Amino acid sequence: MRRRLVLFLPAALLAGCQVDSRQQILASTNTQAAQRAISTRSYDTGDRERVFRAVLATLQDLGFVIDRADDQLGTVSATRFGNGIVRFTVSVRSAGAERMIVRASGQLNQHELSDPAPFQRFHEALSQALFLQANNID
Repeated sequence: MRRRLVLFLPAALLAGCQVDSRQQILASTNTQAAQRAISTRSYDTGDRERVFRAVLATLQDLGFVIDRADDQLGTVSATRFGNGIVRFTVSVRSAGAERMIVRASGQLNQHELSDPAPFQRFHEALSQALFLQANNID
């Protein structure tokens, strides 16, 4: 009887841990999905280079200093100093012949930005930059 208890107890403990870790994974997935919805926008253009240039210009217009830009990968990293250090990383990728996906992530003083306001400002400014480029307005 004792031997059965010794074998059963570790298995029961492992099963309890497994349920707890599953709940953590599901909770973090929902948070990641919500963050992705906040930080990602689709743009109706097939011109990846134009969107990439607009991302660079938008970040600079918002007061960021470009740290790294890789047009082959479609990624830009930038930093803004002021009320804390804000770091933004933006990726541009194709989603078909006539659509680009732009996703931004950010940190404020080493903490992930989860407030939607900075992402909304960025995407609104990017939309305006793309509109101005498309209509040859400097």
